[in-house]
Amino acid sequence: MRHFNGKQGFRRSQFAKEIRGADLEKVLIVPIDVSKVLQKAMILNYYGEPIESVFSFMVSQTGMKVLIDKIERAKISLQTDKVFIGIEATGHYYEDIVRILTDQGYSVHIINPASTHEERKLHLTYTKTDDIDLYLIAEALIGNKATNSKLNTGIYKELQLITRARRREIEKRSRIKTEIRTYHDQIWREYQGYSTLIDGKLKTKKIFSDFWGKASVHLLTHYPHASQVLKLGELGLRQLSKEHNLKIRKTTIEKLLFAASESVSKPCEDLSSERFLLQQKLKDYAYHTKNIETYEKEIERLFIQTNGILLLTIPGIGLVTAAEIFCEMGDLSDFSSAGQLIKKAGTNPIIKQSGPGAGYKGRISKQGNANLRRAVYNAGRSLSIHNEALKPFVMRLKEKGKKAGSVYIAMGNKLLKIAFAMLTRGEPFQWNHPDYHYKKEVFKKLTLPLSA
Repeated sequence: MRHFNGKQGFRRSQFAKEIRGADLEKVLIVPIDVSKVLQKAMILNYYGEPIESVFSFMVSQTGMKVLIDKIERAKISLQTDKVFIGIEATGHYYEDIVRILTDQGYSVHIINPASTHEERKLHLTYTKTDDIDLYLIAEALIGNKATNSKLNTGIYKELQLITRARRREIEKRSRIKTEIRTYHDQIWREYQGYSTLIDGKLKTKKIFSDFWGKASVHLLTHYPHASQVLKLGELGLRQLSKEHNLKIRKTTIEKLLFAASESVSKPCEDLSSERFLLQQKLKDYAYHTKNIETYEKEIERLFIQTNGILLLTIPGIGLVTAAEIFCEMGDLSDFSSAGQLIKKAGTNPIIKQSGPGAGYKGRISKQGNANLRRAVYNAGRSLSIHNEALKPFVMRLKEKGKKAGSVYIAMGNKLLKIAFAMLTRGEPFQWNHPDYHYKKEVFKKLTLPLSA
């Protein structure tokens, strides 16, 4: 049984431990379906028979009293103190309910939406109603598919709020970037890259290696049309670069002027609406970029107060990614192995087996923390490219024919194992290389002094 529980993961083992030896006839299951305003719940026995039919409540003093009173009456009716509450993690709306019920001493288990989705497929239940969802939450709970019940607090919660806010700003800015490219494509399409025939082969050349670099954005803002760049000419572009410290290279100037001379765009005066919309989106881009920079400073201020700073000793892991992984993992005292962290992220592969064979590893479960999973994937991608110490691991995976996405997930899982060992032991990353020193690795990623 111990071996089986080790594969289940910490929270599943905890559920089995809590229910072991109980009279299943006297076990209460309380599934809660969460929404922004009105919550729904029901009370069942372990075998799915209703004790209290579906009822609604609000997350207020009165509403929570209604829920707790119904649970307490059901406990008296069944003469039991074994109550297991399953609640689906929906946005942030479930957090107050979990906190209040946990403070009241109830055993609360958080169900990932992916788990209820799997239950829906298992039961071939494609209809989605609140009542069906409650039964599916109960099924997921009884089936040991709950994750942890402990919400992040303290510095973990603070970092979680800021890193997630930054992530939302990144997503907003990404959409704006697409709009900027679309509008500017109508004004001067060759600016984003132009094609030439070399020895009968089509070659596409980019003018700027970084389209969102300082020089490129300055020209987009003040000289978005080909005719404006041609009017500046080589001398004007050089002077512009000097005045605004744009560091435009000679080759870039040559490509700019060539692309401008080859442009077939409409006259500048016929594109006033497009230029207006472009300018508005560039202002939005600057606004969100400033927000992101502000968030990153606050993330750094909070992060350097934690032992999570040890993660910065890993080459290829930047400050924001380290902070995301640290806060989404949460307090490691809740875990006894790195495998449980992998399950929390939902990056554990699903084993598929039929017949006497050993089976094979399929897709990842995704039955975990989506924010941790995203951070793990991004970290795995960065490490696969930038961490020379772990390159042999990447090469072995590629030799086995693993695709890039699978390599990044595997590398991310390896990072969780490394991070678990580092943080629980209080040790930096170990790599015997003459050019590597863990303190230098940390300092080059920080802008604030460690004593701040």
